[in-house]
Amino acid sequence: MDRSEAAARRLVAAKSAVDAAYQARDWTAAGSAHKEQLAAERELARVRGEPYADPLDLGLRWDTGAPIPHVISGSGRTFVIFLRLEPDPDWDGTYVRVVSPGDPAPAALGLVEFTGAYLTSFGGLNDEALAGHPLSGRGLTAYRAFVVRNSAWIAQAEQHNSVHPCHRVGWHDHYNHYVLTFHDETFECIARSWRAEAMHCSLAEAIVAVGAKIVNH
Repeated sequence: MDRSEAAARRLVAAKSAVDAAYQARDWTAAGSAHKEQLAAERELARVRGEPYADPLDLGLRWDTGAPIPHVISGSGRTFVIFLRLEPDPDWDGTYVRVVSPGDPAPAALGLVEFTGAYLTSFGGLNDEALAGHPLSGRGLTAYRAFVVRNSAWIAQAEQHNSVHPCHRVGWHDHYNHYVLTFHDETFECIARSWRAEAMHCSLAEAIVAVGAKIVNH
């Protein structure tokens, strides 16, 4: 049995385990089975040399309900600001906290800067439509950060740029394809690297801080 066949069988078994767990209403088992399914999807794509979404630990997690992401991009740098996941120990489940970009009060925010940014996309698929993403079934899931291995988007960008007289091949060695899946939007970027930091301020103040980073670069 070759590696591709073994990986395909692993994925079939993982999907069966997910179905069985949901039918039994065993949510703990379902969560574990779903993690195995995602791992099996990535392994199958890897051995086939196909694109897949590899989890990326930014050191920060965003709110799954209302992360209110904002993107500022230009001059080879792209910034993403979002509301960080910060569980309230006093929340009893009887109310919903409404957040707004215009809230003046300080909030737990996250900032991710992508350096050497070549292409940026923001919007499009929300969490309910993520199954329509080309990386669905290849390790992609909601509310997470990923780096895409064997990226078709990088290959396409390199092909488009190949008409440039100074074009250099090997873009997969110099660029990475990043994906951040939010509640209402999907962010994607081709860039060289990233760095993240936690902030505690209003969104307006965070935007001003990003502006200062840009002009003082």
